[in-house]
Formats: sequence, structure tokens, C-alpha cells
Amino acid sequence: MNQLSTGRGRLERIPAAAWAAAGLAALAALFAFTRDASAAVLMVLAGAACYWAAREARRFIIESRAESNAVLVGLGELAPLLEALPDPALLIDAENRIVSSNAAARRAMQFEARSQFLTSILRHPDVLEAVQAAMRDGETRAVEYESALQVERHTRCYVAPMNWGAERAAMLVFHDQTARISTERMRADFLANASHELRTPLASLTLLIETLAGPARDSAADRDRFLAMMQVQADRMRRLIDDLLSLSRIELDEHVPPSDRADLAAVAREVIDALAHMAAERDVRIRLVAPAAPVTVVGERFQLAQVVQNLVDNAAKYTAPGGEVVVEVGEAGDREETAARAGRRWQEASRVAILAPTAAANISYAYVRVEDSGPGIAAHFLPRLAERFFRVERELGNERGGTGLGLAIVKHIVNRHRGGFLVESQPGRGSALAAYVESAGEA
Repeated sequence: MNQLSTGRGRLERIPAAAWAAAGLAALAALFAFTRDASAAVLMVLAGAACYWAAREARRFIIESRAESNAVLVGLGELAPLLEALPDPALLIDAENRIVSSNAAARRAMQFEARSQFLTSILRHPDVLEAVQAAMRDGETRAVEYESALQVERHTRCYVAPMNWGAERAAMLVFHDQTARISTERMRADFLANASHELRTPLASLTLLIETLAGPARDSAADRDRFLAMMQVQADRMRRLIDDLLSLSRIELDEHVPPSDRADLAAVAREVIDALAHMAAERDVRIRLVAPAAPVTVVGERFQLAQVVQNLVDNAAKYTAPGGEVVVEVGEAGDREETAARAGRRWQEASRVAILAPTAAANISYAYVRVEDSGPGIAAHFLPRLAERFFRVERELGNERGGTGLGLAIVKHIVNRHRGGFLVESQPGRGSALAAYVESAGEA
């Protein structure tokens, strides 16, 4: 009974077009029998042969496709496993195509489409060789490599073979080593720089203490004078340590761009208000030129305040009493337009782009430009302005104090923000330093 009902069910599922075709075939066979019996028999046999051939061909095609897609379907089933990994991960087939990837990999390597060749997104020869070794010999490797676009990054790539049926694939997992290596370098650089730069004020303090304990012991005037000198050296050491720690913290996170939003014009106003007392002591005026509307940028507010503060403090230091420092905040277009508006104004000036972002479409920038009315800087000194502990006055034998880290801090903050840092200077007219970062508005 079950077989009968099953047969009836299959007959009911046959399309109406198939029934019509079968009816027409039966009528054609009856008509052929009335004309020529042998021809009718041959026609029926030919029709049966064609039906059998078509059925076998269809079965062969279905089975072949099933076998060829078995590996791809199986590898595709690993996609949830890849998505669960916190690090970027890729699955590569025997033809070096990307079979599957997780969101972290697509975000880090900036690709979307599947079935791309691995070489279209990664060209490091050691990694490609490790993939071939995994495919060919089933070998597992760990490859460390550096990539430097605007920010240097260190990555360790684990390459391991994977077998799925008769096919072989390779799994690539990328682990970012930048923070660890940056921390190690920061520790070494901090010790080297601190020991070198602290030696001078410590030597001065030691000499002053010996003088107070000896010849100046009984002189109140000398004691007060030497104590004031000791206070100056102690303040210098404190500023130096603060700047070194600040620079170290910035370098530690330099490979991670900020995602916050900040009003650059409001930041500049707050910094100028905070520096009003310092400017009054130096008899320097600070004038702000900024739009009334917010100038919203992609950036960390505290670090942007450090940029403006260091630029203004540097300008005030080189401006003569009675002079003026001009702080300008504005918005521009792409990288070239921003560089022209922020750092190419004086026709006879020498200029250097200390830092420039990677060219990208549909990105606009906002800038802060700080002009002083000082003596200007010789052209051959401009490329070195953002070097650690470099001071022009030291090169000229006219030490003015300072740690020599202010512009280095500016450079590293702007680099973390994937922005640019420009300098132009004209002896006798002054200098202008400009930093620009990505605008949060539409390009």
C-alpha cells in the first residue's frame, strides 16, 4: 500500500507540460504505426535511448558538481570559526584564493570580495612562501614582518595547513605586535634620553649644593641667588620628565588612530586662555583667528590641546617682547589644498613638510597655524625641528632653555591622528608651524 501511494505521489508531482509531451508522443507513435510499423519501432527505440542518455548525463553533472563543491562548502563552514577569532584570519585554498575571512581581517586589510588572490592584499614574500610550504609540505610557520605606510606596524603571522577531504588549505592568523615592540623601544629610549638630558641639570644642582655648603655658606645674598638657580634646574628636570613621559605615552598608542570628535576652534580658545599668564610675563600678545562655528575634527581633545599648546609656547619663546603670535584655525579641502592654505603663504619663505598623511580620496582636513614674529629659522634647520632634543638656539650657541621635546610631541600626536605637520620660515619675518588633521564633516 505504501509503495502504491508513493507511486501515485510521484505521478502527481509530474508537471502538466510533461503529461502533454507524453500524450503527443503517444499520438505520434500511433500515427507512425498506421504508416510504417518498422519506422515507428525505430522511433520509439530512439526516443527511449535519448531519454536514457539525457537522464544519465543529468545524473553525471549533478554528481560532478556535488563532488567539486564539497570542498568549498566544507571550507565555507569554517567561516563562523574565523569570525570568532579576535585577530585577523584568512583561509586560503590551493589556488591561493581567499575562501573565507573574518571581519577583523577585512577591516585591517581593507578588502571585501571573496575569491580574491592572496597577493592582491598581501605581498610580503615570507608570508607567501609560508603559505606555499603549508600547502606543499604541511608545514606550520610563524612569520614576523613590518609594514610602514604612515605608522610603522609589526605583525606576526601564523600559517598552518588544513586538510578538508582530499583538498588542502592554509589558515593565516595575524597578531599585532606593535604595542609590545613599541613598549620595549619606549623603555630603552626613555632610559637613554632621560639619562643623557638629566645629566646637565643634575650636574648643575650638584655644583650649586657644593657651593652652598662651602664658600656661600655664610652669605645670605649668595644663598638666595643659588637657591633660585637650583629652583630653575629642578623645574627644568620636572618639565623634561613630564615631556618624556608624555612622549612615551603618545608613542605607545601611535599605531591606534583616535575615533573621538573634538572642536579644534574651541580647543585653541581654551589653550590661549590657559597661556594668557605666560604670554603676559613675556609681554607677547596672542591673537586667535577662528570661525565662530565649530571646527569639528576626528581627534582626541587632550592631545589636540597639547599640539596647540606646544606650538603657541614655541612661538612665544621666539617672539620678542611687544610682539604678536597669531593662532589661526580653519577648514580646507584635500591634502594638497590644506597644505597650500596652511603652509605656503610667504613667497620668499623656506618650507618643509615634516609629516604628510597618505593620500586618500573623500577626506578633508582642518588645520591650526601658529605664526610668530621672531627672527626666523635658517632653511637647513627646518627638517630637524621635530627631532628629539633638537634646539636651534643650542646649534647657534644661544641656549634659551626648554626641553627640546615640544615639537617632537606635536609630530607624534599628529602622526597618530594621521595628519600633517608643516613649517615655513623667513628670516626677518618669522616662522609659521601648522598641523592639520581629518575633518569630521563631509569632504
